[in-house]
Amino acid sequence: MLATITQSTLTVRVLLLHLTIARGGTIVGVIGSLLVVVAVVASAWAMGHAVGTPERVFHSIGRSKWRWVVAIVVLLAAGDATALVVALYYLTRVRPRLNDVVGTRPTSHTQDDER
Repeated sequence: MLATITQSTLTVRVLLLHLTIARGGTIVGVIGSLLVVVAVVASAWAMGHAVGTPERVFHSIGRSKWRWVVAIVVLLAAGDATALVVALYYLTRVRPRLNDVVGTRPTSHTQDDER
């Protein structure tokens, strides 16, 4: 499990280590629940983007499509909090580079565009 809450203690599993990150009342449950939801949503978004992007685009930036997909799936299935870190790295660093290659990255509007 990514995060467990027992006796008002939030424990997170990171690389097979169990780390206690919070002790307290109701807020611990909220933090743990949010952590799990964010990890699942970010991982699903990253997997969806990776699966939908052609392999040739990954190769053009020197990355492997299936390594990213497998890493995200395995870490999430194992219930490791590192899945969130990997998914966020993919979404913030790898995805923009892939979108630049494909040409789907949103462009900023300048004053010349509005004329």
